Amino acid sequence: MPLKQFFASQLRAPHGWFGSHVTANLLNRHNKKIIDSTLALLEIAPQHHVLEIGFGGGYSLQRLTHGYRASAVTAIDISPEMVHKAQSNFSREIRQGRLRVQIGDVSHMPFAASVFDRAFTINTIYFWPDPANALAEIRRVLKEGALLAISIRSREKMQKREFTKYNFQLYAPQDVHRIVEHAGFRNVHIDHQDAHKTVDQAIILGTR
Repeated sequence: MPLKQFFASQLRAPHGWFGSHVTANLLNRHNKKIIDSTLALLEIAPQHHVLEIGFGGGYSLQRLTHGYRASAVTAIDISPEMVHKAQSNFSREIRQGRLRVQIGDVSHMPFAASVFDRAFTINTIYFWPDPANALAEIRRVLKEGALLAISIRSREKMQKREFTKYNFQLYAPQDVHRIVEHAGFRNVHIDHQDAHKTVDQAIILGTR
C-alpha cells in the first residue's frame, strides 16, 4: 500500500501499533485548535450530556471531563485501538461514571432517542458513506433544542493534501450547511475560522 494511502486509512480509523502510538498523537496535536473552537461554540454546561462521534486521540475527552466538567460524556469511535486507548487513559473518569467510551458507527448508534444535549464530530464526515442517514441518526438521539456541531477543514484546503485522494469525500462549508439543514436541523450557521490560513476550521452548527 502506498504511504499516502496508508496514512489516509489511519486517519479514517487508526489501527495497529502505528495507530495507537503515532496517529493518535498526530490527531491530538493537529486537531487541538479545532477541538477547542468547537467546544467553545457548543456552550457546554455542567448539566449537559455530551456525545462525541469519533474521538480519535482523545484530546477532546480530556477537555470535556477536566475543562468543561460536563456531567456525562459519551463517546464512540470505529477504531478498537482508540477505544482501548481511551479506556486506559481515562479509567478514573469511566469508573466515576462521568465518561463512557465504546466502539460505534454514526450510522447505527446504540442509544435511545432524545438522550443528548450536545453532539459534535470533528474531521469525520469525510468518511461517512451516507451523510443524510448519519445526520438522521444523530438527530434521533438528540433532545429537542440540543446543539450539533460538525467541524471540518474546507475542501479548498484539504484538496491540497495528497492523502485526501484516498477515500476522502471533501466538502465546502456550505455543502455541510445544506446537508445539516436538509436533515431537519434549525438555525444552521457556519463559523469559519482561519479561512485565510493554510489550515482552517469550519464549524457548522445547528439546533435539533
